[in-house]
Amino acid sequence: MAHRLAVAAPAVAVIGLLAGVGYGIADFTSPAAATSGTSGPGSSPAPAPGQQLAAGLARRPAAVRDTRSRPRATPSASARPRHRSRDKPDKSRAKPAATTVSCSGSGGLLPDNYEAIVQFMIAHGYSHNAAAGMAGNIYQESKGNPESVGMGGGGLIGWTPLPAGFVTGNPSADLDKQLSEILVYNQGWAQYIPALNAASSPAAAADIYVTDFERAGIPAASTREASANAVAAACKLLAARAAVAAA
Repeated sequence: MAHRLAVAAPAVAVIGLLAGVGYGIADFTSPAAATSGTSGPGSSPAPAPGQQLAAGLARRPAAVRDTRSRPRATPSASARPRHRSRDKPDKSRAKPAATTVSCSGSGGLLPDNYEAIVQFMIAHGYSHNAAAGMAGNIYQESKGNPESVGMGGGGLIGWTPLPAGFVTGNPSADLDKQLSEILVYNQGWAQYIPALNAASSPAAAADIYVTDFERAGIPAASTREASANAVAAACKLLAARAAVAAA
């Protein structure tokens, strides 16, 4: 009988050890424990003395205890700090170029609708010189008349062939449509737009536009240049550009 008790004692210890290990794992990984209202420090019942010993033997260092991957919190873009040098200006806050110009004058080498043409081009990101240079080319191609048609082409820049719907007999609507279509046309030669915007003068911009964009069979460069200069003077573009640069 004493021998049986001696054999039973280790068995009880082993059962206690396994029960203690089971308690520790369930307490750590059980989804029910993680979501129950009784989770948290001090909420679990105290283990029996045998379980405390077993849990102590089974305890692992905290650094290697949980091998499950945990997602790292990523701060939102708005929460990330922006590092900007105080010695350098913030280009994102630079003042935009003036998009409204006031023009006066008529006749001579000024194309019809030149004020609307210049305002439209500046409002869509073209420099003052580029806007005047394009207006000078429009003078040579159509005198600024969106209803102009001749020699297989027509419209403000003499599209050849003239696309359907560009000239409809409604000058106001056709002017708006054709100005928008000039933007599309220019994108076909997008590699030259930076040079056009960087032109040093209205006349230089007129030369770039006829050479790299219009590619006209009859350049008549001197007329385009003179008209570009006349437009810049009538709209005071050089003075406006200087004022924007000084601001």
